[in-house]
Amino acid sequence: MRLPWPAVTGGLLAVAVGAAGLIRAAVPEPASAPASPSGPGAVTVVNAYVRAPIPPHADVAAAYFTVYNTTGRVDRIVRVLAGAGAAATLHTDVGGHMQLVRHGVAVPAHGKLVLAPGGVHVMIEHLFGELPAGEQVNLEVDFARAGPLDVVAKVIPYGAKPPS
Repeated sequence: MRLPWPAVTGGLLAVAVGAAGLIRAAVPEPASAPASPSGPGAVTVVNAYVRAPIPPHADVAAAYFTVYNTTGRVDRIVRVLAGAGAAATLHTDVGGHMQLVRHGVAVPAHGKLVLAPGGVHVMIEHLFGELPAGEQVNLEVDFARAGPLDVVAKVIPYGAKPPS
């Protein structure tokens, strides 16, 4: 397990505790910057955002982003950690119902994967506090081949146009 990071930047700061009992701490990237390339070839995460929960005191939020895989091999998101809540899980929409994704999500070689409303997304559960628009949430996106990438997701109002 990597050392953790501040959960939320801006006016609110919550601290996540990892499975090993470590308290997370590191410096986040600016919200508009893509995650760093992850080794030979590159896997990057861009346009990350979290929709502010409705109502504002709700206990769950959803995160979305786009993954680019410029390598010649399929990779897979195997886990996402979110500094704003006690749990983060991958879900997908199947016939209008959310379904837990148990074995990760493939990112095609020389391709991209878009996590978006109505499709694959990250559910952040048991929020540590309110997530008002304008805050930032730190995510760690773990890939089977590329390893972990740190990502900063801006909290946007529910119903607002996602960043591009």
